[in-house]
Amino acid sequence: MAEPAEPLLPSTTCEAAFRQIARDCASDFAEALDTVLDCDAPEGPHKARVALRRLTTAIDAFSDLLRRKRQTRLRDQAKAIFRLLGKLRDSDVHLETRCDMPGHKGRLRRNARIRAKVRKRLKSLQADQLAAQLARLTAQGGKLWRRSEGARAAQSAPVGGWAVGRLASAWADCGCHGASVSTMDPLARHEFRKDLKSMRYLVEFLGPVVPGLDQEPFRSDFRDIQDALGILNDWQVAMALEGRALPKVLPGKQARALVAAEALWLRLSTAPLPWV
Repeated sequence: MAEPAEPLLPSTTCEAAFRQIARDCASDFAEALDTVLDCDAPEGPHKARVALRRLTTAIDAFSDLLRRKRQTRLRDQAKAIFRLLGKLRDSDVHLETRCDMPGHKGRLRRNARIRAKVRKRLKSLQADQLAAQLARLTAQGGKLWRRSEGARAAQSAPVGGWAVGRLASAWADCGCHGASVSTMDPLARHEFRKDLKSMRYLVEFLGPVVPGLDQEPFRSDFRDIQDALGILNDWQVAMALEGRALPKVLPGKQARALVAAEALWLRLSTAPLPWV
């Protein structure tokens, strides 16, 4: 039986914080995986990938507490499932964005074939065992934890103080992409979007222990800029699946999304930082 979750507080140990965050991510993944395996709803692959991305963000953030080989193995397992689900997610996005164009029946057949292959592969990877595996690894004395004296001290330290350094590092990763979203090329914007995701998830994880993280603009702007950049990404995925080059001028919907992302990043990048 899983240990009951306790509220995350600044005084919560780093070990207890990671255990709770990681298990919550694994539980979300298990719920979404049931949707992937049992029905064709497109939110299944999407939510499963979000849960896995949140889990790998937590593993990376707390890596100093974890055994290197064990964390690498766990992260690689999560990323393998993530990439597999990505094939289905891309097909679902393509299907949705091109539903009113010729060739829809062919896209439906291709989507069904991909879904069947992904389900079969998920079962062979024993994806449904990830949550139980993580519970064993993160238990007190579990094999994921480092045993050195320094690691033990870090594991028992309050997460409130630790959070400041992690947030600052993740924020620096976002800032290194520059001040303007519109001047980034598509590949650079994709990397920016990934770093923003990591930052957003850390903000959500650590909101209870850092005053101000649950207030604007951090409460909603990270989500909104992700939504705007997601519109651009989904369009680029559809274009790539069709073997079409990206035009020099963005279509209306994507152009508006880029304008929104530019404004949101300006507000975020100039806002006072709660952890400073």
